[in-house]
Amino acid sequence: MYSKFKYETIPLKDILLDNRNPRIVTQKRLTTQDEILEYLFEHEDLGDFVKKIATEGKNFGAERPYVVKDGSKYVVIEGNTRIAAYKLLTGLVVAPKGFESFVPSVSKETQEFLSNVDCSIAPDRDALLSIMADAHFGLGDKSKWGYLGSRKAVYDEWKAGKSIPQLSKAFRRTKGQIRDLIIEYQLYLKTLGLKWTKKEKERLEDPAVEFNPPVRFLQTAGHKEKVGIQYDTASLNVLFENPEARKKFKHLVSKLVINPRKGLGATASYDDVFVDFGEANSEKSKGGKTKGGDDDPGGKGNPDGGKPPPKLKPTSLFSYPVSMENGLVVQLMKEAKDINCKKFPASGTFLLRNIVESILKHIIDDQKANKTKKSLDLEGCISLCLSNAVFLTKEEKKILKQFRDKYLDYLNLGAHGNVIPNFDAVMAARDCIDQFVKRNV
Repeated sequence: MYSKFKYETIPLKDILLDNRNPRIVTQKRLTTQDEILEYLFEHEDLGDFVKKIATEGKNFGAERPYVVKDGSKYVVIEGNTRIAAYKLLTGLVVAPKGFESFVPSVSKETQEFLSNVDCSIAPDRDALLSIMADAHFGLGDKSKWGYLGSRKAVYDEWKAGKSIPQLSKAFRRTKGQIRDLIIEYQLYLKTLGLKWTKKEKERLEDPAVEFNPPVRFLQTAGHKEKVGIQYDTASLNVLFENPEARKKFKHLVSKLVINPRKGLGATASYDDVFVDFGEANSEKSKGGKTKGGDDDPGGKGNPDGGKPPPKLKPTSLFSYPVSMENGLVVQLMKEAKDINCKKFPASGTFLLRNIVESILKHIIDDQKANKTKKSLDLEGCISLCLSNAVFLTKEEKKILKQFRDKYLDYLNLGAHGNVIPNFDAVMAARDCIDQFVKRNV
């Protein structure tokens, strides 16, 4: 396992903090070293660790920081707090505003001593996943990633393209446990998508928030069904059966996370948690439904005038109302709501391919981007839409590129009878392109 690792002394100035550190639980990726420092001060007790290093110096019994090469620099994957402390004490970085007092002055000799670090250089980040998981995975004290951190670590690797078997091996968990961890983090993301007050949202976005109680509550037999939540283990997603289910789930989170009451927790009965549900929602509904309410967590209102989109079956492709004036897309999206892709994966594969191609051709025609009027297949449509000839947001182009790189071959082979279509493959492709379809139909 360690045969490709190298052990070298690296100048501290050449080591960067890692913005993919599993301890960093934010919805917006931190992009600068200063942002990472501020996070470590606020949420990982970096100030106390800096003082410890200033007093005790390097701990020669501590494990060497693990780093990976990044151009002419190195990124520290394991040991971010230690490297951050060294950088602060040597003056390579300064503490964020409000945390200056946590960084004491040290002698020139100490600064010179800290300015070079003995490191283990891994061949790549993937080689460190199992090492990090063994050291930090799970619940518990500060040595652990924490509830959200451990789940986000698995979720991020899954979103980056790793398969369930790969994640199972990397994190040393069963495939079923990996699926559960991803779904539990999806449940947290669904929570953030609901409408909350500013204070409530800050509470939920706190990396140390106790989100375990509602997850465990839903694990009790019958509770998911009563709330109206389904776990789609195929697409690894959380589905609400109707708008009422969203309100019930928000009520659950309010009672067990935002304003927890003594004696009311994960093991509470359904009746104890929801005894005041009707009363609470009647108060909220006195003013009527508003744009951007609980049934519309995106805050943009529904395109069909406030009526929520039809319920999506776990085996179907899409269930979004079509706003573009395109009869073909309207028909294809109509079929996408009803087709059972688990029973008819070949039909689902062909339909998904046609939907994406039709939407892209509509965008290209609408923007008059096909100047040469040449015939375009799906790959040609994607290539043109990724070029400067078509205006799409950066996020939309990122989705299209990922879809092309990971799923285009399957759709082409499946649609032309060169591979046996399967449900998992078509749903994975659907999940990749889902938000692009939602934004553009």
